[in-house]
Amino acid sequence: MTLYAKDKSFSAGWMIGGAVVMFIANLFLGTALAVLEVTSIWVLAGAACASFLIGGFMIGWKSEGQTIIEAGMAAALASGAAIMIVFVRSRGSSLEPLSLVIGTAPPFLCGLLGGFLGEKVQGDSVEVQD
Repeated sequence: MTLYAKDKSFSAGWMIGGAVVMFIANLFLGTALAVLEVTSIWVLAGAACASFLIGGFMIGWKSEGQTIIEAGMAAALASGAAIMIVFVRSRGSSLEPLSLVIGTAPPFLCGLLGGFLGEKVQGDSVEVQD
Protein backbone atom coordinates (compact mmCIF):
# COMPACT_ATOMS: atom_id res chain seq x y z
CA MET A 1 0.00 0.00 0.00
CA THR A 2 1.22 3.46 -0.93
CA LEU A 3 0.42 6.45 1.24
CA TYR A 4 0.28 9.91 -0.33
CA ALA A 5 -0.90 13.37 0.66
CA LYS A 6 -4.33 14.43 -0.53
CA ASP A 7 -4.78 16.73 -3.49
CA LYS A 8 -6.22 19.97 -2.07
CA SER A 9 -7.54 21.43 -5.32
CA PHE A 10 -11.10 22.75 -5.47
CA SER A 11 -13.65 20.56 -7.28
CA ALA A 12 -16.69 22.22 -8.83
CA GLY A 13 -18.14 18.77 -9.49
CA TRP A 14 -18.28 17.93 -5.79
CA MET A 15 -19.77 21.34 -5.08
CA ILE A 16 -22.55 20.97 -7.67
CA GLY A 17 -23.17 17.31 -6.87
CA GLY A 18 -23.33 18.08 -3.16
CA ALA A 19 -25.78 20.92 -3.78
CA VAL A 20 -28.01 18.56 -5.76
CA VAL A 21 -27.87 15.92 -2.99
CA MET A 22 -28.65 18.52 -0.30
CA PHE A 23 -31.48 20.04 -2.29
CA ILE A 24 -33.13 16.73 -3.19
CA ALA A 25 -32.81 15.35 0.36
CA ASN A 26 -34.29 18.59 1.70
CA LEU A 27 -37.10 18.42 -0.86
CA PHE A 28 -37.98 14.82 0.05
CA LEU A 29 -37.90 15.46 3.79
CA GLY A 30 -39.94 18.64 3.38
CA THR A 31 -42.50 16.81 1.25
CA ALA A 32 -42.72 13.98 3.78
CA LEU A 33 -43.29 16.47 6.59
CA ALA A 34 -45.94 18.27 4.53
CA VAL A 35 -47.75 14.97 3.93
CA LEU A 36 -47.65 14.37 7.68
CA GLU A 37 -49.04 17.91 8.11
CA VAL A 38 -46.10 19.15 10.16
CA THR A 39 -46.12 22.96 10.16
CA SER A 40 -43.57 23.85 12.83
CA ILE A 41 -40.78 25.96 11.36
CA TRP A 42 -38.39 24.42 13.87
CA VAL A 43 -39.13 20.86 12.72
CA LEU A 44 -38.80 21.91 9.09
CA ALA A 45 -35.50 23.67 9.83
CA GLY A 46 -34.29 20.57 11.69
CA ALA A 47 -35.08 18.40 8.69
CA ALA A 48 -33.22 20.83 6.43
CA CYS A 49 -30.26 20.79 8.83
CA ALA A 50 -30.16 16.99 8.72
CA SER A 51 -30.23 17.03 4.90
CA PHE A 52 -27.42 19.55 4.68
CA LEU A 53 -25.35 17.84 7.38
CA ILE A 54 -25.52 14.52 5.54
CA GLY A 55 -24.73 16.15 2.19
CA GLY A 56 -21.80 18.08 3.67
CA PHE A 57 -20.50 14.94 5.36
CA MET A 58 -20.60 13.03 2.07
CA ILE A 59 -18.59 15.78 0.36
CA GLY A 60 -16.08 15.95 3.21
CA TRP A 61 -15.67 12.20 3.38
CA LYS A 62 -15.36 11.37 -0.32
CA SER A 63 -13.78 14.47 -1.89
CA GLU A 64 -10.03 14.86 -1.70
CA GLY A 65 -10.16 18.60 -2.37
CA GLN A 66 -10.98 21.58 -0.20
CA THR A 67 -13.90 19.77 1.32
CA ILE A 68 -15.10 22.40 3.77
CA ILE A 69 -15.20 25.06 1.04
CA GLU A 70 -16.90 22.66 -1.37
CA ALA A 71 -19.51 21.72 1.26
CA GLY A 72 -20.10 25.37 2.18
CA MET A 73 -20.57 26.44 -1.42
CA ALA A 74 -22.84 23.45 -2.06
CA ALA A 75 -24.95 24.43 0.96
CA ALA A 76 -25.10 28.03 -0.28
CA LEU A 77 -26.26 26.88 -3.73
CA ALA A 78 -28.90 24.54 -2.29
CA SER A 79 -30.12 27.23 0.14
CA GLY A 80 -30.31 29.76 -2.68
CA ALA A 81 -32.32 27.35 -4.83
CA ALA A 82 -34.68 26.68 -1.92
CA ILE A 83 -35.20 30.42 -1.35
CA MET A 84 -35.93 30.96 -5.04
CA ILE A 85 -38.55 28.21 -4.97
CA VAL A 86 -40.15 29.69 -1.85
CA PHE A 87 -40.36 33.11 -3.55
CA VAL A 88 -41.89 31.62 -6.69
CA ARG A 89 -44.40 29.52 -4.71
CA SER A 90 -45.40 32.46 -2.50
CA ARG A 91 -46.44 34.46 -5.62
CA GLY A 92 -45.54 37.81 -4.20
CA SER A 93 -47.12 37.44 -0.78
CA SER A 94 -45.05 38.78 2.06
CA LEU A 95 -42.60 36.38 3.62
CA GLU A 96 -41.29 36.64 7.13
CA PRO A 97 -37.57 37.49 7.02
CA LEU A 98 -37.05 35.52 10.25
CA SER A 99 -38.53 32.42 8.58
CA LEU A 100 -36.07 32.78 5.71
CA VAL A 101 -33.15 33.16 8.12
CA ILE A 102 -34.25 30.16 10.19
CA GLY A 103 -34.78 28.13 7.04
CA THR A 104 -31.42 28.92 5.45
CA ALA A 105 -28.75 29.91 7.98
CA PRO A 106 -28.79 26.77 10.18
CA PRO A 107 -28.82 24.39 7.18
CA PHE A 108 -25.90 26.29 5.66
CA LEU A 109 -23.95 25.99 8.91
CA CYS A 110 -24.85 22.29 9.11
CA GLY A 111 -23.48 21.82 5.58
CA LEU A 112 -20.19 23.37 6.74
CA LEU A 113 -20.19 21.22 9.87
CA GLY A 114 -20.85 18.10 7.78
CA GLY A 115 -17.92 18.98 5.49
CA PHE A 116 -15.68 19.49 8.53
CA LEU A 117 -16.71 16.16 10.10
CA GLY A 118 -16.30 14.33 6.78
CA GLU A 119 -12.82 15.84 6.41
CA LYS A 120 -11.89 14.58 9.88
CA VAL A 121 -13.18 11.08 9.11
CA GLN A 122 -11.25 11.03 5.83
CA GLY A 123 -7.93 12.02 7.43
CA ASP A 124 -4.90 13.75 6.00
CA SER A 125 -3.61 11.09 3.64
CA VAL A 126 -4.95 8.59 1.13
CA GLU A 127 -3.87 4.95 0.96
CA VAL A 128 -3.94 3.15 -2.41
CA GLN A 129 -2.92 -0.25 -3.70
CA ASP A 130 -0.13 -0.38 -6.26
